[in-house]
Amino acid sequence: MKKRISSLLMAIVMAAVLLAGCGQDASKETKEAGAEEAVAEEAAAEEAGAEDAGTENAGGGKTIAIVPWDMAETFAVDFSHAAEEAIEEKGWTCVVMDPKGDWAQEYTIIENLITQKVDGIIYTAIDADGANDLVAEVQAAGIPIVGYDCLASAGVEDAAVRYDDTKGGEMAAEEMMKALEGKEDAQIVIFEDDPSISSSTRRIEGFTGYMEENYPNVEIILNRSQDKTADGCYIWATDMITAYPDADGFFCYWSECTMATYNALQDAEKTDVYVVGYDATTEQQELMQSVGADCRLYASPGMSPSKMAAQCVDSLESIFDGSYKRSGPEDMVELSPVLLTAENAAEFDINQ
Repeated sequence: MKKRISSLLMAIVMAAVLLAGCGQDASKETKEAGAEEAVAEEAAAEEAGAEDAGTENAGGGKTIAIVPWDMAETFAVDFSHAAEEAIEEKGWTCVVMDPKGDWAQEYTIIENLITQKVDGIIYTAIDADGANDLVAEVQAAGIPIVGYDCLASAGVEDAAVRYDDTKGGEMAAEEMMKALEGKEDAQIVIFEDDPSISSSTRRIEGFTGYMEENYPNVEIILNRSQDKTADGCYIWATDMITAYPDADGFFCYWSECTMATYNALQDAEKTDVYVVGYDATTEQQELMQSVGADCRLYASPGMSPSKMAAQCVDSLESIFDGSYKRSGPEDMVELSPVLLTAENAAEFDINQ
């Protein structure tokens, strides 16, 4: 398989930390000098939020903190809301802390949660390697921590829940070739995985591995932008359309990039190019239903945020009552992705 790899690197801008009521990269060293004062103020705000959690905990009920990737993402919102419901059903209190996709902010948030002695943490690792030491700090404080989706690289959390992203990537590749009717010399553009985001790597490896085995003459173009917002992905897709005007398809491994790429193709009047996305969101489903079976957003493997959230809360409860102790990095709950397509969109339910 031919691979052409290029990278569009943009500067990473630090995002402010947001405290979200109950309702994806940088290393800790990326803090710019000009932002130090703002970061300090935001850290103080996070600490105040954690103090509120500690006050609630003083009443005897457990307080569980949810630290998703970025509440600007559909999956993070749905997961956090589902986790909140599951936590409150058990009579516990939930707080959601939003690092806005920034590792330094996530680090600060979790350190503050340690200080305030929450009873448990459910998080996703923005930096898979950096998370190893952070998880060790949480555990040293006697606080159980459950990882979901993107996990610490050493598998150190007290429990871990993820979807089989390699299988999801394989499903995406298979659907792409169905859309392209098995075109042997197809050219496919992929938003390249980020090494610090383990789930992205597994999805891309699943996709490219399927192609290598079944369609070795397909040309894969791997490229990425550091700006993973919807606007950033739209710009990326527009650049790729210009650079590769003969591309037959695009594979995007998360929801915001999927929709941004589809919209860029439509705006460029590239209506013969297929998109296979990921996350199987309501927005994608509604688009497929609206356009019908000929929709160029052809398929999207996905994972149920509700099922994942419920499993995380159940895992935390099993840690609390002593019925579960993780035996090692390979000991995790791995769920199977489901497939949304333009053909099944009318009856698709990601939570079934």
